[in-house]
Amino acid sequence: MKNLNASTLFKLLSATIAFVCMAAAFSVTGASSVAHAALPDSGKAHLERFGITGRVEASTYGHNRNGFMAKVDGKTYIADLKNNQVASIENPNSVFEKLPLQRDKESVLFIVQFLIHNDSYGSHHHYGEWRGSHHLFPMYILAEYDENGNVIPADSRVFSGEGASPSHYHGNVQEQKYIDLALLFAGEVFPYADCADLESTVQNKWPGSYPGMITGDEVNIRTGARTGYRSLGVFFKGDNVTLLNRVENGEGVWYEVKFYNSQYGWIQGWVSGNYIEER
Repeated sequence: MKNLNASTLFKLLSATIAFVCMAAAFSVTGASSVAHAALPDSGKAHLERFGITGRVEASTYGHNRNGFMAKVDGKTYIADLKNNQVASIENPNSVFEKLPLQRDKESVLFIVQFLIHNDSYGSHHHYGEWRGSHHLFPMYILAEYDENGNVIPADSRVFSGEGASPSHYHGNVQEQKYIDLALLFAGEVFPYADCADLESTVQNKWPGSYPGMITGDEVNIRTGARTGYRSLGVFFKGDNVTLLNRVENGEGVWYEVKFYNSQYGWIQGWVSGNYIEER
């Protein structure tokens, strides 16, 4: 080093500074690029912490520090890391089929049925309906975007109502955890649609409302679409049920069903497709 003159030292120092700046710029732009093209398994550890297991087919993990959306075994989930909650999207068809027409708009309306897992009672417990510890929370989200496509939280509005599909969304959502969930969805839905290619694959009949019949003896109806979920009771062979949704996972086909018992009223949960017949 003693043999280097001042000019050479200056050049070396300049080159070092330039390299550091380039590395920093790459780390920033690279993070954004990786976020938009996240590996399918990105966020898997967070999902498993929420009890969501299976093959992660697409993910926006890394795009937003507050959470991400992911496709697991064909079903869409949204993980809100800020509030430590996860929800599944129960009406993907009606949400994603309209996205191509909504891109590049400053104001977009979404009507989304969030099934929030293990939700806690609060000031909005009367909105939507409860399925055991899971809270089906329908939201009417009027999202405002800036010129860069970022959600403007102060201008966006969120409403809800009673029942799974309210005829009127008259209730202004004010509880922060639900507002955060709605804004996270509005910010992640377009990147998610791109990485999951949902705009071209959601054209099917589910969710819906179709007749079905139980074909097995003493078939468990569970709180979720896996044998590890808690049983709500049993169905018997020949019971007629309403089929609301159908998913496939590592344990095969599962149906979300609704059944009316004259003694107990409506029971809703999940039953293995091995014991159901579509009619």
